[in-house]
Amino acid sequence: MKKLGFICSAILCVAFACSSPAVDGTSENTVEIRSSTPRPTFRVELSTTPTPPMETPTLQSLVCSPLGGETLQELTEIITQPFKTPRATQDDGHHGVDFAFYRRKELMSIDGLPILSTLDGKVVTIISDKYPYGNAIIIETQLDSLSPDLIEKIRIPEVQPTVAPDPKFNWTPGEFSMKLDTSKKSLYIVYAHLKYPAEVSVNDFIKCGQRIGQVGSTGDSTNPHLHFETRIGPSGASFDSMAYYTAQSTASERYNYVIWRVTNLFQLFDPMQLLSVDG
Repeated sequence: MKKLGFICSAILCVAFACSSPAVDGTSENTVEIRSSTPRPTFRVELSTTPTPPMETPTLQSLVCSPLGGETLQELTEIITQPFKTPRATQDDGHHGVDFAFYRRKELMSIDGLPILSTLDGKVVTIISDKYPYGNAIIIETQLDSLSPDLIEKIRIPEVQPTVAPDPKFNWTPGEFSMKLDTSKKSLYIVYAHLKYPAEVSVNDFIKCGQRIGQVGSTGDSTNPHLHFETRIGPSGASFDSMAYYTAQSTASERYNYVIWRVTNLFQLFDPMQLLSVDG
């Protein structure tokens, strides 16, 4: 009997406890229902505008023949005067290489043959029938636009110090009419003795193989030929004109001539180093 009474008392205590009001005023036998549905989560991703890829510049690796109808390999067959290094401070030697012929292939002479640009570049100087170049064009090609392989093949020389021209030139050093970029180097090519004024204009961008004129015999020339000249110098050069010391030349033209040909600021090298590169 005592055991039965103890069980009954325990049942009554549990019942009493379950029915007692909770502290927060709710019945403790109230069941809190938790939803099994997961709460939505939000993830914010920052949207960034993708940076467009920088276009990798295509470096030049092609050399074109400067004469229409003649390959680079054939040029050695029509050299009439090779390059000859001038003496320091002087204007002697032969500053380029001359190409000419008579009765070759189907042509009677080279006169009027198309002149083509050897590299991509920018026209920086137009010379109009001045001694000695006659009608001529200078095209600039920055060295950093050439492939390392092409530069190695050309064997471009290391730039040497400038020199003071021989006193016989009787020239007055002055300020350039241009701003040179001495942090960069360019290859400058002269195409001289053109038959007619240039077919291009200053600041034109020219492609390798593009026609720029015709072979002629203007300036210091006794027969039709192309005088082809190559120099390395600071980028950004542009001459309004240049000419040797004649009664017709201006002080500015004579100054430009000496700067270009004598001071070694624009260093001369044999054009065949460029024209002998395999295409």
